[in-house]
Amino acid sequence: MSWKKFGKELANHFQTGVSYMIPLVTAAGLLTSIAVIFGGQDVWNQTSNIWGNLRLLGQTGLGFIPPIIAAYISFSIADRPGLAPAFIVGLVAAQMGTGFLGGMLVGLLVGYLVQWLKKIPMPANLMSVKSLILIPFLATLIVGLILIYIVGDPIKAMTVGLTAWLKGMSGGNAVFVAAILGAMMAVDMGGPINKIAYAFGMAAFTSGGYQASTAMLMAIGIPPLGMFVATLLGGKRLYSDQEIESGRSALVMGIVGITEGTIPFAVADPVRVIPSIIVGTTAGCAINAFFGTIQKTALSTVMAIPFSSNALLYTLAILIGVIIEALLVNFLKRFTRHNGSIEGEEG
Repeated sequence: MSWKKFGKELANHFQTGVSYMIPLVTAAGLLTSIAVIFGGQDVWNQTSNIWGNLRLLGQTGLGFIPPIIAAYISFSIADRPGLAPAFIVGLVAAQMGTGFLGGMLVGLLVGYLVQWLKKIPMPANLMSVKSLILIPFLATLIVGLILIYIVGDPIKAMTVGLTAWLKGMSGGNAVFVAAILGAMMAVDMGGPINKIAYAFGMAAFTSGGYQASTAMLMAIGIPPLGMFVATLLGGKRLYSDQEIESGRSALVMGIVGITEGTIPFAVADPVRVIPSIIVGTTAGCAINAFFGTIQKTALSTVMAIPFSSNALLYTLAILIGVIIEALLVNFLKRFTRHNGSIEGEEG
């Protein structure tokens, strides 16, 4: 197998793990956000009221990120036999404090070990013993001991260092990371690169790195909102009736935080739409980081405005990103064939 093919397979396995993780993170993150918004900072230390109990539910879910991503990366590699040992060792990874990185490594180790164990020949009458006993026992034992005695402490140190860097991020570092996350969120609109950025942003959120999570969450709604504004400005001169209708749908999807609202435009004209949404989203996220505005919820773009540290600057950054995207895509479309004519030739 070539390195290129192996790299592509790894990316697919990571995407599967993140895809299964997203509902967990969404539910747990929103529960935690609601608890803090309405219950204040006191919710972290008590369960005497509804807000404290919502925090308990959300915090418990967020703590389950390493075993979930470990289990489903392993599942992607080795199918169902990879689930149980990856859940077990993933829980140990979470208890050791290895975080998201530990979960990913556990998923890979368990998945490839189980895949190899499945290929070991055995008599037909012992196949059920192999599947139900030998594979889960050996995979849990071997990868568990590797985690505990070899790789656990170095990964924990990396996680602690990354967390400290995220929490202390400011100035140029914050702008750079925000720009990268914005571009990654926009480039494939819900695809593997988007999911990697989402996972990184939520890992930052769970560790208090709100600069990174703010950028990632802000980036979710800018692409569809930008295309809505583009259809308003371009009208029937640049867009078909169907695209204008898609623009209205994109407005709703941008408000509620669904990047995929941009996909109809990207499919119809990828050469002009995709660079435009990348530039606009990158600009909006970078400008917000320059302003130093953060929000400590798991809410995306528009919905997070009331909870940002400076609602005016946060909204301004979104608007700048949206307008840059809309103006750029319409500028590019003026010099492309549209409905059989060359738009750039008209005044």
